[in-house]
Amino acid sequence: MKIFAAFVILLQVSQQASAETFKVKEGDASVLLPCKVTAPLPEDTVVEWKRLNPEITVHRRSDNRDQPGEQNQLFRTRTSLRQDAVQSGDLSLTLKNITPLDQGTFTCSASQGQKTLFSKQVELQVYTIDEKYYFDLYVTFLVLFIITLFGGVLSAVLVYKKYIMKGRSAVDM
Repeated sequence: MKIFAAFVILLQVSQQASAETFKVKEGDASVLLPCKVTAPLPEDTVVEWKRLNPEITVHRRSDNRDQPGEQNQLFRTRTSLRQDAVQSGDLSLTLKNITPLDQGTFTCSASQGQKTLFSKQVELQVYTIDEKYYFDLYVTFLVLFIITLFGGVLSAVLVYKKYIMKGRSAVDM
């Protein structure tokens, strides 16, 4: 029984620690990475989004203003938070113009001084469209369509010759 109880506790802890996963396509206009806390947060709350491995700042808001100078160049001009994020508790990040470099684990955190008030991880998976794969697939289907069409026409001609022409020659005699 003790082993079962330990297993249940371990399972609950691992579920809480796992990040929510979002899958998007390269080139998508935007994705919303959710992060909601109990509102309202203190006025001097610092909201920060980071991408891990390597850890880089994706978005930072302090003094109730975005701090683009503290963002990594890769994300500058492509991120936004709601204007009332601290008051509403909705710290969700909008990331625009999705690229494969955006893939990774993101951390949303709210802090006051050295004290972390809230932290959450979100996993973003970006898949690419392999244009060569789709071109090869298109060519394969086109070839199969032509072969099927040719086979159908050939079958119709053979049936016509065998039954229709045979019937006419019997009438002509």
